[in-house]
Amino acid sequence: MVVQRSRAVQNWIKQLSEKDMPVFSGTVAEVSAVLNSEDTSASDVANVVLRDASLTGRVLKVVNSFHFNPTNQTINTVSRAVMVMGFEQVRALTFSMVLVDSLNRGHQRQKLITEMAGAFHAAAQAQEFAKISHAGDPEDLFVATLLSRLGNMAFWAFAGKQADELLSLLEEGIQEAEAEKVVLGFELVELTKALSHEWHLGDVVSDYLYKRLEANKAACINAGLSLADAARAGWDSTEAELKIHELADHFDVEVAELRRHVFENARQAREVTELYGSKTASEAIPVPVTEEDSEKAEMQDDSIIAASYPEPDIHYQMTVMQEISATIQERPKIGIILEMVLEGIYRGVGTDRAIFMMLNPERSHLSCKYLFADDAELLREKLLIDVRRPENVFHQIIETQKPRLLPGDPAQLGGTLSKDTLKLLGKPPYMVMPAIVKNKVIGLFIADRNASGRLLTETDFLAFQQFCQQANMGLTILAMQG
Repeated sequence: MVVQRSRAVQNWIKQLSEKDMPVFSGTVAEVSAVLNSEDTSASDVANVVLRDASLTGRVLKVVNSFHFNPTNQTINTVSRAVMVMGFEQVRALTFSMVLVDSLNRGHQRQKLITEMAGAFHAAAQAQEFAKISHAGDPEDLFVATLLSRLGNMAFWAFAGKQADELLSLLEEGIQEAEAEKVVLGFELVELTKALSHEWHLGDVVSDYLYKRLEANKAACINAGLSLADAARAGWDSTEAELKIHELADHFDVEVAELRRHVFENARQAREVTELYGSKTASEAIPVPVTEEDSEKAEMQDDSIIAASYPEPDIHYQMTVMQEISATIQERPKIGIILEMVLEGIYRGVGTDRAIFMMLNPERSHLSCKYLFADDAELLREKLLIDVRRPENVFHQIIETQKPRLLPGDPAQLGGTLSKDTLKLLGKPPYMVMPAIVKNKVIGLFIADRNASGRLLTETDFLAFQQFCQQANMGLTILAMQG
C-alpha cells in the first residue's frame, strides 16, 4: 500500500523515531517481528524483553502481581511468563511499559496525562467488551485501543510551542480536529496512521485506523474509547450513565451487569496503569464511588487519609533534580521548569500541594500560575493574594527574599493572612520561598500538607528549598540566555 504523507507528518515521524521515542519504536518492531514468525518460541519473545534489564525486572514484577497472577505462583523468568500468560498478554505488557517510559521522558503536560489515562482506561474497557462479545483476541484489542491515539500522546509529550498554541485553541472551544489542522496542517490521527505503518504497530491497529477492521472488533474499540471519554465527567454523570445504557443495549447485556463490569474495569485500569509505571496517569482514571466506598471513607482515620498523598522520596528528589538540570541545558520554556520543580516538590518532598504564584506587573497581587493540588481548578480560579500591606506575611517574604516555614500558631506567624487566603489555602503551616530571577522576586513557591494533616519537618523544608533554589538558578540562566 502506497501511503501519501505531508512533509509535516514526515518530519514528526523522523523526530519521534530518531530522537524522542526510538526505544519504543524499536521494541515494537522487534516484538511484532517475533510474534509474526511462524516458528516463534517463548524464548524468542523473552530475548527481546531481556535486552533491557529494567524492563525485564518490571515485567516480572507485574506478572507476579495479584492482578495478573491471582494463584500467587511465583514466575521467575520472562520465558516462563510468556508460557503461562501467552504471547499476546506479554506483548501487551511490554508495549504498555515501553510506551509509558517513552512518554515519561517528554514534557509532563496535563493534556498528556489526560491522554494517557484515557488510553489505558479505554484499552481496559475494550478488552472486557471483547470478552463479552467474543470478538477476537482481547489482548489484541487492548493494544489496538491503547495505540489508537498514539499520535496524540506523542504530540503532547514532545511538542513545544505548537502544544501551547493547540491548547489555547482547544480552550477557546474550537473542535479538536479543526484546531489540529490550524496549528499543524494535519489531524493527529494522520500521525497515528503514519506511526502505525512505520513502526509496525500491528494489523489490528492499522485496520482500525483505516476503517478496515471487522465490525464486531471495531465496536469493542469504539466502545472503550467512548466510555472512557464519557467517564471523564464522573461515573455519576449523565454522560456516563447514558453511555452505559447505550452499550448494554449494543452488547445485549443487562444494564446492571454491564455497570458492574465497567466499574471493575476502571478500578483495574487504574491499578495496572500504576504498575506499568505512570502513577499520574493512573490517578487521572476516574473510579466509581459505591455506597460501600462512601461508608469506608467516612470511617477513615487521619493515617489513612495521609496515606493517599505522596511520601518523601530522597531517591526521587535526586532523580528529578538531575532531570531539571539536564532540561535547563535544552533551553526550554520557563513553564516546563516550573512544572518539573513543582512535581519534584509534590512527589519528592511528599506534600499535599505544590503551588507557584506569580506576581503581577504592578507587584500588588499573587495569582496561581502552576500547581499540583486536589483543588487545582478552584485555586487557579479563586486564589488571589493582595501583597500590598507590609503586615501581610507574603509581602514580608517578598521584601526579605528569604524562605520561611510558616507555623500553624497565629501568635508565632509574624504577620497576617487574609480571611480569603485562609479559606482557600487553609491554615498554616506552609513552606514558602521566593522565586528570584536576576535578584528580583517574580513569585512565590508554596507547599503544604494541609489536607492530610501530616507534619512539616525541617528536613522537608530543606528539601523544598533545594528544589526552589534549583528553579531560581534555572530561571536566571534561561533569562540571561534570552
